[in-house]
Amino acid sequence: MKSALIVAVILLASAPLAYAQKVTVKYDKAAPFANYKTYQFASETGARNPIVSQMIVAAVEREFTAKGLTKVDTNPDLRVSFLAASGMNLQVGEVKFGYNVNPAYEGLVPTAGTATWDVTTGTLLIDLFDSKTDRVVFRGTAKDVLQRAPSADMAADAKMVSKQVNKGIAKIFKKYPKKR
Repeated sequence: MKSALIVAVILLASAPLAYAQKVTVKYDKAAPFANYKTYQFASETGARNPIVSQMIVAAVEREFTAKGLTKVDTNPDLRVSFLAASGMNLQVGEVKFGYNVNPAYEGLVPTAGTATWDVTTGTLLIDLFDSKTDRVVFRGTAKDVLQRAPSADMAADAKMVSKQVNKGIAKIFKKYPKKR
């Protein structure tokens, strides 16, 4: 009886860990993050559900405002692109930040190679592109954000994922490089 109670307590205590969000952030360490002052969304429809898309846009705007960036309609320093994988797995290009030795130049040359990787259902992906170079300088992913498969009731779907979406985006932008 006592051992069964201990097992039950352990199972109950570890249950939330099974659904914990996993946030991954990668960025180009050579990118001039201190120079980025403005941003614009490449598209505001990265989720199937337009209510969830609006929620994501609002959360990103909130995070950027807190970091001192301003949303503009033209000529942004950063372009924001997001993708919410719900209902099916998607495949996107992986961005690798780093340097290669190039014999044509002296020293190291920045590079951002790509390969594809699967974005599993429930994942939110946010890319920030440097508008001048048209290269991804920041990528954040939050897994287990959109745990509910799409239904006919978009408002209920959005309400169900609201807390996870906002929490995931806050975690992603917590790792946004500080201005130097």
